[in-house]
Amino acid sequence: MNYQIIKTDRKTLAISVSKEQKIIVRAPKCITKKEVDNIVNNNIDWIKKQLEIMKERSENGVLSRLGEDDIINLKKKAKSVIPDKVRYYSQIMGVNPQGIKITSAKTRWGSCSSKNNLCFSWRLMLLTDDVIDYIVVHELAHIRVKNHQIKFYEEVKKYMPDYKKRESKLKILQKEL
Repeated sequence: MNYQIIKTDRKTLAISVSKEQKIIVRAPKCITKKEVDNIVNNNIDWIKKQLEIMKERSENGVLSRLGEDDIINLKKKAKSVIPDKVRYYSQIMGVNPQGIKITSAKTRWGSCSSKNNLCFSWRLMLLTDDVIDYIVVHELAHIRVKNHQIKFYEEVKKYMPDYKKRESKLKILQKEL
């Protein structure tokens, strides 16, 4: 079975299957190709199942049915909806993002740079309003806490006490896309 290996300074090995149905193995620098092959072979059933899931999603998901006009309209909507939400929540949270950009990112809903510039995918417009609000608050919280450790989630919870419920809803919704 073909797979891409990415070696980094990590301590553990992780196998994932991308939406494009590519197998990606993230591994510590010190692990040998033979060790990686053994781990991949030991997880072959799980990998095959994930490949089937990703194939089905790419054929049946909402994104696969969007036309060019749909995408243009979603981008326009994102450019009006998201900045308003960022302004609203940044005032409540007392943070000041340096800029807001709408992108065509496929693998992340939003991001916050080290200089506090926020990026959001237009694909957010396919989600429910409460989940979009969660993603906006999540990214704004990164202005204060740049990681995903306990203090970060405490910051999110201050402004969105039900964030875990919204996070769970996001996981369900993204499976439909």
